[in-house]
Amino acid sequence: MRYLPNLISAIRLAAVPVLAWLAWSGADSAFAWLLVAAGITDILDGWLARKYGWVSKLGALLDSAADISIVLVVLYAMWALHNEVFVFHGTIVWPILVVWSLANLIGLYRYHRLPSFHTASARIGLNLFGLFVLVLFFYGFVPWLLYACGVVCFLAGVESLLLVLLIDHWKPNLRGGIRALIRARTKRSSSSS
Repeated sequence: MRYLPNLISAIRLAAVPVLAWLAWSGADSAFAWLLVAAGITDILDGWLARKYGWVSKLGALLDSAADISIVLVVLYAMWALHNEVFVFHGTIVWPILVVWSLANLIGLYRYHRLPSFHTASARIGLNLFGLFVLVLFFYGFVPWLLYACGVVCFLAGVESLLLVLLIDHWKPNLRGGIRALIRARTKRSSSSS
């Protein structure tokens, strides 16, 4: 049972090619429903891991890989099925993509793996992004929701980028984000004095 969250993350990862095919074929509704199922598995695997202490490095990596893959396939689906988001609102979308790409690429370079910080701001941003995407695919485009989500996602991306630049070794599930880093640095400097 201890590996159940990892199995759920792997199933979510396996849904990515199916989601890509659905987006490519224009199956808007089927894409949206499978995306809902993937979102439920994301909530479930995290809850199980925390509730029963089934947290592992492999689980953090699988969860991050699944999250990034889902986000990439959602971006592709948005481009394929709702490209007005990119065409008319690119000033909010492109900076988010750049900051998160930098954070992940630098993390891969520095740690030889995805950062997997799972900060509170990243979780809030991902949930808002999920809400925006579900509203987009089920009801249509809501600009204010994109902008609200965009601000949070951009700030979370900046936080992740700063963490990647400031933390020397890979540390998954850094819930407190920048506050945790400041506390650790303050504690380290006071103990060395």
